[in-house]
Amino acid sequence: MAAFTRTRRPGPGGTNRSGGDTRVPFSAALVAFLCGSIAGVAAMTINHGAFVAAVVIVSVLGAVLAMLKRLAERTNERLLAGDASYRAFFDHAIEGIFRTTPDGHYLDANDALAKIYGYPSPAALKAGLTDIASQLYTDPTRREDFKALMQAHDRVTGFVSQIRRCDGKIIWISENARAVRDWSGRIVCYEGMVEDVTAKFESERVMREGLRKAEEANRAKSAFLAAMSHELKTPLNAVIGFSEIIKNELFGPAGQPAYIAYAADIYASGTKLLSIVNDVLDVARLEGGALTIDPQVCDTRDLADGAIKAARRLTGDSRHVPVDAIRTLPQICVDASRLRQAITNLLANALKFTPEGGSVSVRVWLEKTGGVSIAVVDTGIGMAPERVAAALEPFRQLDGSLARRFEGAGLGLSIAKALVELHGGTLAVESEPGRGTTVTIALPSVRTRLRGMSAVA
Repeated sequence: MAAFTRTRRPGPGGTNRSGGDTRVPFSAALVAFLCGSIAGVAAMTINHGAFVAAVVIVSVLGAVLAMLKRLAERTNERLLAGDASYRAFFDHAIEGIFRTTPDGHYLDANDALAKIYGYPSPAALKAGLTDIASQLYTDPTRREDFKALMQAHDRVTGFVSQIRRCDGKIIWISENARAVRDWSGRIVCYEGMVEDVTAKFESERVMREGLRKAEEANRAKSAFLAAMSHELKTPLNAVIGFSEIIKNELFGPAGQPAYIAYAADIYASGTKLLSIVNDVLDVARLEGGALTIDPQVCDTRDLADGAIKAARRLTGDSRHVPVDAIRTLPQICVDASRLRQAITNLLANALKFTPEGGSVSVRVWLEKTGGVSIAVVDTGIGMAPERVAAALEPFRQLDGSLARRFEGAGLGLSIAKALVELHGGTLAVESEPGRGTTVTIALPSVRTRLRGMSAVA
């Protein structure tokens, strides 16, 4: 190591005080120089080469320190800029972003997540949601499922759950998240994103419901066609059989009295066939939107009486069907043939499903709103309330077997409902097994004509 040589000046008497030269270590001189002891260094007798080396080293160190300082400043600026950029992305992201602890607390959340969960701000979310399992998920076990997947795979993708917002509204969310572990491998938090998929789920639900209804309708039509073969073959066999008897005069000349009864059977069977065909055609026109009405002012009581006669003729049931009505009834502006058809269908069902000894009646009254209501009431077999909706659908029969107890195509009630709705009215069914059924047609006030009230005996 180079050293500085310091020579003592002679003291009194021309001698050195210390008795000789003292060599100062280079390191001591360098320290003195760095510490600013210039006077001390200047007082030394310095080896020129060593001094130059010290100056060079100090200059290099100074340059390195300055460069490190500038680098640290730039790095800090970049870190601050990166953090600001990340925070801006975090705060303004469309998806909800979160950091939560395994025990169910929110460490961080953005505005989008607060909005999804119904909170006014991330701060309100963190303050209000202190137990994710019980407060957020409608099924608390979903949180345990989430944690189990995180423990096993360190991430979840498309984790769909039903949650309860702070306003009580139920929505569906999808989560994508990862686990953050410390140096020991312990999970310290979860980081992830949340998307509100309620609209998607609702769309899929509607699509599934539509598919289910289409499949049910297809099955109902298949069952209807199978039953229809029975409904058509029975009267057709009667028509063909009795016609053959008359044609071949199997029981004597055509003038025999028995043939009159056979002709009546042929007529009844033909009428039944025509009714079935007309019902099928009406359903087709109603489903295609091709069936229209031609409203005309008509007498309400005449309409009810005409429907009773038509129902008796259709069913062959001669029971008395009383009409219970106010003393005077308003006229109504409707398509008389179509509304009569609707009431006839209801009466035919009532007579068919009401055994001997039971009663069928018609009630007509004027509502306070000005509309007219017509109800067909029976004390027949009735049906369970949950089966009413099916009975109102076309091609649906509550008894689908070919050997069912009651005949019919199963179209009457659905056609009646559609015809009433064409008039702007509603058709409601109330029924109870073993106690009977009441079907009410409610026509709006725009169909009522209060002038020229029709008297009721």
